[in-house]
Amino acid sequence: MDLLEAKGLIKRFDGVAAVNDVSFGVPAGQWMGIIGPNGAGKSTLFNLLGGQLRPSNGVIKFAGTDITSKTPHQRFHLGIGRSFQITSLFQGLSVVDHLAIALRRSGRRSLFRSAHGDERLLDEVAAALDTWDLAHVSDDTRPDELSYGEQRRLELALAIASAPRLLLLDEPNVGLTSAECDQLLGKVQKIASDVTVIFVAHDMEMVLGWSHRVLAMHFGELIADGTPEELMANTVVNEVYLGSKSEVPDAGGE
Repeated sequence: MDLLEAKGLIKRFDGVAAVNDVSFGVPAGQWMGIIGPNGAGKSTLFNLLGGQLRPSNGVIKFAGTDITSKTPHQRFHLGIGRSFQITSLFQGLSVVDHLAIALRRSGRRSLFRSAHGDERLLDEVAAALDTWDLAHVSDDTRPDELSYGEQRRLELALAIASAPRLLLLDEPNVGLTSAECDQLLGKVQKIASDVTVIFVAHDMEMVLGWSHRVLAMHFGELIADGTPEELMANTVVNEVYLGSKSEVPDAGGE
């Protein structure tokens, strides 16, 4: 059984289908990339999977459970993690407190209580910082005080801290060199070796290099679903990436 299953997903904005009848399944442990030119519908599809948007039609199942109407918070507690944007984190809280919140898996606990004084939790935070090469960060350092590369590592540390079964990564290569991106994804693979990963990116070379399977989208529709080798040999995908077809904006944003 697939860990994640999407059937007939449609998302309309003012009558325009940004995602149009998209279906696929992702087995546990698989890394799947989503590619497509600007306006292809990648971000809209990704936000449907994460719960930031609800489909106009279609069903999303996770581990056999219908999650179509569940919120991002509910999906998080079911085991779906998503990388954070540092700028959207809690202002005024330190890196340590952000990690403490991520490590508190039960919603019944006081998520916003300071980590200081909880020795066991502080040990977990210290271990996570060390794992992600952030051990030098002081107790009161805020996320916006980190370098860009450190922010990206914190982003993934927060996403993985809750031990998700499925990890959604939005443009993990943005702002990084190819070598830096490979190093970051390699760390994800090492730390969370059993996690299923779905990621969206514009960099076709990066997606092909890190995916077991790739979905290619254009005009909101799925135009290819296969291995990296199959995508490279697909004439329709090559035509789209060579710009032989016009593009329209994605109402869901890119």
